[in-house]
Amino acid sequence: MLELIMDIAEYQSLTGITVATNNITRVTAQIARTQKILESMLGFTLDETLVDVNEYAEIGKTQSECPCITSVDIDDLDPADAVVFAYRMFTYNNNDKWMAIDPCTAINKVKLVIDGVTVMTLAEFEDYRYELKGGIIKYLERIKTWCSEYYCDENIQLAVDANWVWPDETDIPDELKYVWAEMVTFYSDPKYNIKSETLGPHSYSKFDNSKPEFQSQNIPIIKKYSGPDGSINKTITI
Repeated sequence: MLELIMDIAEYQSLTGITVATNNITRVTAQIARTQKILESMLGFTLDETLVDVNEYAEIGKTQSECPCITSVDIDDLDPADAVVFAYRMFTYNNNDKWMAIDPCTAINKVKLVIDGVTVMTLAEFEDYRYELKGGIIKYLERIKTWCSEYYCDENIQLAVDANWVWPDETDIPDELKYVWAEMVTFYSDPKYNIKSETLGPHSYSKFDNSKPEFQSQNIPIIKKYSGPDGSINKTITI
């Protein structure tokens, strides 16, 4: 069940709009709807109960610590590391110098993995580095070549244990919450998809009927916090 991160009280505080009692159900439904839309655009959950879901069940680590390994003996592995916060999995390309990850506030472990087995644990300042910008990390920079073999990037994924944003709903940046509140207002309008309307002898047209998440002033805000799987990174808008 979806854990709502914004409630009616916060929506009213962000927008200055008082929600009538008979509209609370409709607006609450649109809060849930727009949360899912925003999560899809960002590429990760806003639900604080799901932020620390671990995506990598490590079986163990190869003793060779080589990303070019072609076969793994699961009976001859070093023990798995303890999870600090939670692992998330990302696409790995051996040719990339910069590797995009979901925004986080600290990096705990970075690994190259195949089918639940770690084939290489990367060392900060030796194998990679990162920049903390605006309080978050979104990219890992490769310092040196991890593997020169062509097949190294086949079936290998990047597993990152990090303090993912946001473990507390109050930590969600205000600028992102304002965009979200605009989305709630827009979708709560029963006539949001009507471009023009005739009322008796009068007719009118809406000047701007574009969805808030695709407006020019809001796209950079969503992109600022999006991860590599966020749909905002793949959407071309005019």
